[in-house]
Amino acid sequence: MQTLDNEIAEKILSKKIEKAEAMRIFDGLSESDKLELISKIKSKLMDTSGGATSSKRLKPLDQRDLEDSHRSFIEKLTESYEKFVYKSKQNIPKNHYHFVDQRRNFHLIKELKQMHFQVTYEKADGAYIHDIDGNKYIDISGDMGVNIFGHKPTFMVDAVKAALDRGIPLTGYSETIHNVTKLISELTGHDRVLFTQSGTEAVVVATRMARAATNRKKIVLFDGAYHGLSDVVMVMRGMQGESLAAGPGMLQEFADQIIVLKYGDKESLDIIEAQADEIAGVLVEPVQSRHIYNKPVKFLNELRNLTIEKDIPLIFDEMITGFRVTPKGAQGVFNITPDISTYGKIPGGGLPTGLVAGSKKYMDLIDGGTWEFEDDSMPKSKRVGMGGTHSQNPLKIAASYATMSEIKRRMEVSKNCNYFSNDCECLYCKLNIKTMRMVEELNQFFIENNLPITIDIFGSLFRFRFVDSYWGITEALMFLLMRMNGVETNIQGNCFLTTAHNQEDIRNIIDAVKKSLKTLIKENFFYEAKIEPQIESVPVAMPKPVVKTAPKNEVNIGNSQLQQLKDLLLRDLKKISQ
Repeated sequence: MQTLDNEIAEKILSKKIEKAEAMRIFDGLSESDKLELISKIKSKLMDTSGGATSSKRLKPLDQRDLEDSHRSFIEKLTESYEKFVYKSKQNIPKNHYHFVDQRRNFHLIKELKQMHFQVTYEKADGAYIHDIDGNKYIDISGDMGVNIFGHKPTFMVDAVKAALDRGIPLTGYSETIHNVTKLISELTGHDRVLFTQSGTEAVVVATRMARAATNRKKIVLFDGAYHGLSDVVMVMRGMQGESLAAGPGMLQEFADQIIVLKYGDKESLDIIEAQADEIAGVLVEPVQSRHIYNKPVKFLNELRNLTIEKDIPLIFDEMITGFRVTPKGAQGVFNITPDISTYGKIPGGGLPTGLVAGSKKYMDLIDGGTWEFEDDSMPKSKRVGMGGTHSQNPLKIAASYATMSEIKRRMEVSKNCNYFSNDCECLYCKLNIKTMRMVEELNQFFIENNLPITIDIFGSLFRFRFVDSYWGITEALMFLLMRMNGVETNIQGNCFLTTAHNQEDIRNIIDAVKKSLKTLIKENFFYEAKIEPQIESVPVAMPKPVVKTAPKNEVNIGNSQLQQLKDLLLRDLKKISQ
């Protein structure tokens, strides 16, 4: 929908579309897409309504451009920060020899090295994390997507304790595993469910099933996606479109079996069609966890039709989005059903969990399918190898059943829910709308202050994005200041709201973001840069420079029908935000 609603917004504002046609398109959108379009119309009006255009915009300072005043600020901040998390910093030199942390060097900037360390947590509850220095943070890191009900929800603690009391045999069946697989099938719409030890393992098994089902080798995935740590899929696209092993220790032989294409590009569909006889499966993050703004729904629909026509299994990797925005994940929003889905994070409620769910045709390759005792039926002879000591660990099975049961319980308050209704009391409507309101206020703050920042959003998943910049010193300082202002984020980018966050928490998050950025503005970590007049429109997700927003009665668009449409959209927006 990203490209489509940008086009609609541009046509409305540039008078290239009549009111009747615009309203026909608007009425045909889903509730989530209506909300997104309304937000974009509002942002574009705010950008242009002042009747003046700025010849400058702010850009974030890069570490190569530091001056003495910036270095002085960093030095003072370092002193304050070391006092703020003194015990946490002392833990690093004491323990880093024995403890190998794969994330420790992530986004390391030399000028901030003295502040580059993870704080040591002492406990977590609800929406909050507490460190060993006595600081309490509102947590928006969301345990990298695992946490949807807040830390230590009672139903989860009780379920795991009960499982411990029963003992933890790692093999054999339990009533719980029967109940949870039925429940996951009910919530996702998939026929059968397989538990794996991790999300990475789930993706490996899904691609293995696709190869076994088709007797082909090639797997298609898309540039910018992330599908776990396996060499089987950890491949990047080269400058000439070639597939390259993603790093040291990874074999090019694996990369040679992968086709990495551009996500949302029509040419990618042409390549899949041309090479269909070689392609075992197409693996997609429907909403890329690193590029939330890229949601090419039309492309996905065409991809689904093409894979059906060519008998290619379509695999949706919903590690982040699964059970996050709807019970089905992104496929529940886009109304596209893949052959196989991989899930993780949320189902386990904090315990390591991966899931593969899909149609009987493919899932039967694991166990041979169903067969009866009293007749001559036997499992299918063609089976895919799958193992794992902890695949059905009773602790995670208990946690999964508790999580899925809580999701179902909180969905029962509403029937035929669209997951983005302001009037619905179900889990997802409340969480998605709550996140959207917070993001809209912050994005408007960025626009009003001419900041080159936007927050991308999908349900309760959101991500701060510095436009035309990738992790410079200004961005790093923003996250450090947010922590000192009482908000714990995720240095890897993705952030999440949970059902445990209340309105006071959200207000404090907004205030912490604003306070942190105002400090950086004051200390000149943003500077003015000349920009050329825009001939073509830019995505609304990238805030354009503004000076001031004129009062509504000063907006002069010059077309009464167009103005009526804009007023209608803005009235809807106002109603949503009340």
